[in-house]
Amino acid sequence: MSKYIMFFLILLSTETLSGQNLNMTFTATGTATTVDSIKATNLRTNQNVTLPGNETLMLSFNTGINSFSEVTRTGNVFPNPFQGKTTYVVYIEKSQAVTLEVRNIVGQVVAQTQTTVQHGTHSFAVSLSRAGIYLVSVTTGQGKEGYKVVCNETAEASDRIFYSGMVDDNARIPNFKNTTVYTLDYTSGDIILYRCRSGVHTTIVTDSPAESKNYEVEFAVCADPDGKNYAIVKINTQTWMAENLAYLPEVSASSTGSDSLKKYYVYDYEDTLVADAKNTFNYKFYGALYNWPATMGNDGKTLSGSGRLQAVCPAGWHLPDDEEWKILEENLGMNAQDADTIYLRNSGEVGKKLKSSINWINEGNGSNFSGFTALPGGYRNTHGGFRSIDNYALFWSATQSDTTIWYRSLNFNDCGVYRLTTLKSHGFSVRCIKDSF
Repeated sequence: MSKYIMFFLILLSTETLSGQNLNMTFTATGTATTVDSIKATNLRTNQNVTLPGNETLMLSFNTGINSFSEVTRTGNVFPNPFQGKTTYVVYIEKSQAVTLEVRNIVGQVVAQTQTTVQHGTHSFAVSLSRAGIYLVSVTTGQGKEGYKVVCNETAEASDRIFYSGMVDDNARIPNFKNTTVYTLDYTSGDIILYRCRSGVHTTIVTDSPAESKNYEVEFAVCADPDGKNYAIVKINTQTWMAENLAYLPEVSASSTGSDSLKKYYVYDYEDTLVADAKNTFNYKFYGALYNWPATMGNDGKTLSGSGRLQAVCPAGWHLPDDEEWKILEENLGMNAQDADTIYLRNSGEVGKKLKSSINWINEGNGSNFSGFTALPGGYRNTHGGFRSIDNYALFWSATQSDTTIWYRSLNFNDCGVYRLTTLKSHGFSVRCIKDSF
C-alpha cells in the first residue's frame, strides 16, 4: 500500500464521521499475536456479521449495502489494486436495468451509472481521480453485491463509470483474495459487541463508536481444570469472565443441599451423572450453579498470585470480593454512596449495562453495554428446587459476613443491581476476575 493511502487512512481515523460509514480494524495483544475472526453484533437489532480478523468491518449508516460476505459472487474487479483505472465484469442472468456505483471509505457516492443490459456477461470501466479504498457495487433485481478495491496513485481527471458492453464469459476471472466487503447496519448510539477469537481464546469488546478506529484486542488464558476456555471482557481496569463458570467435577439433585459440603448443580437436572448434565441446554447456556463450599474450592485456602481467593476459578483468576464488585459497579456509573448500600441500587442503571441483550423475560433485556453478558440462569433454593431461570442472575462474592455471604443479583424487572447476603447452601452462578499484578 502506498504512503499516500496510509496517510489517507490515518487522517480518516481522526475525523468524526457523523452519519457516514465507519471502518473498524482489529489487532491482537496479550497471549495472542493475531485475531482469527470477529463476530460483530448490533445489540439493538441483533443483526450480526462474521469476518476474518485481518479484514475491515464497515458500520454502514443505512447505505443499503448488505453484508457481501453472504452474497453469491457473480462478477469481479481487476486489476485490484489498480492505478486509476480498473474493470468491473459481472454476469447478469436476465435482461434488466442495473446500477453500478462507487463509494469512498466514508460512504459517499463518487461515481454512478445505470443502464439496461441483456442476459450475459458485461464490462464496466471505472476511473478514479484520487487514491484510496473504495467500494464498487452493482444492484440488480437479484440484490446487491460489491467489492473492496484499492486505487493507488492516479493521474485521472475525474471519477467516472462507463458501460463497455458485453464480453465473453471467460472474462470473469476468479475472485481475488481480500475483495469481500463486510458490513453491518449502524445508527449513531448503537452498541456493537465484537466477539473476537484467536485460537482457543475469546475476548469480548463493546463500543458505541463515533469514528473509524482500530481495536487492540487483549487475549488472556482463562481455562478451567477440564480444559474449557472462557470468553473474557475488559471493563475499565478489571478483566472479567464474560460467561458463567461451568466447571463441573460432580453434580447433585436440587434436593441435596449443604452449608459445609461441596455441591454442584445444573438447573433442572435432578440426577448425578456429570456427562448427562453437561449435555443439557441449561448447562451449555448458563453454566453450573455452586453452593458456597463448592465456590470456595479447596476449603477456601487456595490463593491466586494476587493474594485473592482463587477458589473454584481458573489459574490466574480469582473469585471477586465485595469490594471488586463495587469497583465494577462504579466503573459502569453507580455512585459510591449507592455502591455501599444494600438491596437495590439504581444509579447509573448498572444492571441494564450488565445484562445480556437477549433471553430475559417480559422485555427485561439489558443493553449489555459492558459486554459482561449476564444471563438469567436462576438459582438453587436453600430449601431445594430450582427457581427463577429467565428472571434472575445471581453471583457469589468472596466476602463473608458472619455466617452469610455477600452476593449480587440482577432482575428482569430492574435496571439496577441488588447487593445482599445469603446462606451458604444456595446455588448461585460464578464469575471470576483476572489477577492484576
